[in-house]
Amino acid sequence: MELKAYAKINWDLHVLGRRPDGFHALDMVMVNVSLCDTLAFSTQDSFEFTCSDPSLPTDGRNLVVKAAELLARAASRPCGAKIHLQKSIPPGGGMGGGSSDAACALRGLNTLWGLNWPIERLHPLAAELGSDVAFFLYGGWRRCLGRGEIVEALPGSRQWPQVHVFLVMPPLHVATPAVYKALRAPLWDGKSGIRDLSAVAQRVELTLQQLAGGVCTDLGSENDLTAPALEVQPTLALVRQALARHCPGRWLMSGSGAVHFAAPLPGEDGAKLRAALTNIPGLDIRVVAATTCTPEL
Repeated sequence: MELKAYAKINWDLHVLGRRPDGFHALDMVMVNVSLCDTLAFSTQDSFEFTCSDPSLPTDGRNLVVKAAELLARAASRPCGAKIHLQKSIPPGGGMGGGSSDAACALRGLNTLWGLNWPIERLHPLAAELGSDVAFFLYGGWRRCLGRGEIVEALPGSRQWPQVHVFLVMPPLHVATPAVYKALRAPLWDGKSGIRDLSAVAQRVELTLQQLAGGVCTDLGSENDLTAPALEVQPTLALVRQALARHCPGRWLMSGSGAVHFAAPLPGEDGAKLRAALTNIPGLDIRVVAATTCTPEL
C-alpha cells in the first residue's frame, strides 16, 4: 500500500499571542499543494522504518515512528509494520513535511491494522504528535486555531479554483523555536484577534477569483513570522527581494520559513518567472511548480 503525504503552504498566519502553556495562539489558513512525499506500507510482525533521505533519523526521533508507536498503544496492539518514506518535501522549510508524514502514517496504519477508526478518533493522536499534524488528516483549504490543532473547514472551499504556485526553496534552515522567540509576542488574553470564519472564507475566495481572472495585485495575506524569520536568517532578504521584483504582491513565506511561494497570473511567462527566482545570486535555489489541492483521504 502506498499513500501520498502532501505538503502545505500557509495562505496566511496570524499570531494572537503567547499562551500560558508556552505555545503561541494562532489563527491561520493552510492548504495542501501537490508536492508530496510517498509512504509505502507492508505487513510484518516487527516494526521497521526506512527513509530515502539519509540525513533524517529513522529511530524514535522521527514523527513517523512516533505516530506508529502512539497508534499501537492507543489500539492496545503490537506495533508491527514496514514503512518506507520517499522524501520530496524539504525538511525544515515550513511546508509541514514531517507532520504530513506523521498523519499519513496514522491513516496508513489505521488501514493496514484493520482498525478503521474515523478521522475524529485519530485527531487527538495527531494533536499529541504536533501542532500541524491534525490539519493533514483533513487536508484541502482549512482554517486552523489553537496552536494549529483546531481544524475548521472553510465554507465552499471544495468549489474553489486551483491555484498554480511556484515553491521557492532556498538552501537555508530556519529554526521554528528561534523564529517564535524573535517574534516577542505579548501574552494573549484568550479572546482577541480571532477572525470570523465566514469573513476569512469570503476573503480567500475573492483573492482566488482575482487570481483566476488575472486581476490580482495583492494576495491580501500576511504571515506574522516573516519579520522574525528574517532576523533569524538574514539571507532570506535575497529571496524576498527577488519575489518583490518579479511577483509583486503575490508571494508569501510559508510557516516559519524558509520556503516561500509565488502565485503567477494566467498568461504570465512562467518559465521566465521560474528562471528569475532560480537565479538569485549567492543562493542555490530550487523552484518547484505546484498547485493547491484537496487530497482524497
